[in-house]
Amino acid sequence: MNCSKICSAKFIIKGNKLYVRVSFLGMSHKFYLGDFVVEFYWVEKFEEYFKNNDMKQKVKNLKTGMDEISCEYIEHFMALTEYWKEYRKNIWTKYDIETEKRTQEFLKTFKQPFPEILHINPYMMANAYGLVDLPKEVFEGINGKTVVDGGGLNGDTALLFHKYFPESAVYVFEPLSANVEKINSFLKIDNCNNKIIPVQKGLGEKSGVVEFCYDNNKDMVEIVTLDSFKEIFSPVGLIKLDTEGFETAIFKGALEVIKRDKPVLAIAMYHTPEDFFDLKSKIEDLNLGYKFMIRRSENILPQADLVLIAY
Repeated sequence: MNCSKICSAKFIIKGNKLYVRVSFLGMSHKFYLGDFVVEFYWVEKFEEYFKNNDMKQKVKNLKTGMDEISCEYIEHFMALTEYWKEYRKNIWTKYDIETEKRTQEFLKTFKQPFPEILHINPYMMANAYGLVDLPKEVFEGINGKTVVDGGGLNGDTALLFHKYFPESAVYVFEPLSANVEKINSFLKIDNCNNKIIPVQKGLGEKSGVVEFCYDNNKDMVEIVTLDSFKEIFSPVGLIKLDTEGFETAIFKGALEVIKRDKPVLAIAMYHTPEDFFDLKSKIEDLNLGYKFMIRRSENILPQADLVLIAY
């Protein structure tokens, strides 16, 4: 007997209201659980930055050259920071609601490729880590070029990039052995045409060895710069970075590759205020003619999961 066909529960967020829909024996009921509370883990860093900087000018600089959706994300983020955990208005932007509809359509045909090993967020897959709004020629131009997946975790983004760019070699830089084991385990089931290459190393501004501690485990991890990692073939078409606050340091260690190939950059910008407000200017200072937009990689936290995309 399949219990999931008899009873099921689904959590729903509308505005700032949290509901649960319970289905039992063909009957469905929705219950209100209370207001949804925003929780953002980097509050102290941002509050300190706000005290020490002219935020009106910072926001103006960040919005310069951005499209309407990006500016909405910036304004919404700043509104959320006024309340942090106490924000009670609409926690998602209008565009977030549109992309959620796109995700629901995507879910009608999407199946998790390796459900016993990892779970891929359908929102991330449906919206291609926020890259879906790139100009068509830019998006399609990545295919066949090398993809660098910095902060590969369990391989979910590598599988995403392999789906959209099947001719590209995807180098997955992931420092933690437990995560690399997951990547290797699904590659034993499907080798993805040998296009996904796990690299158990961290990326950084300088090469070296550091100790990573996680879940009561320790890993001694080799750190390399992207510029020094010669196994990667040119040209590089995409660099994605989601590395828990080390994005700017990794960017500095990849300047030669960026200047040489001008890849699309998709960089998580929400871990530090310096990444959020200053990284765009650092990229502009390279004078490579990059254009910018902000999109969302996932739909977990309204203040998080924002990606600076340069193309």
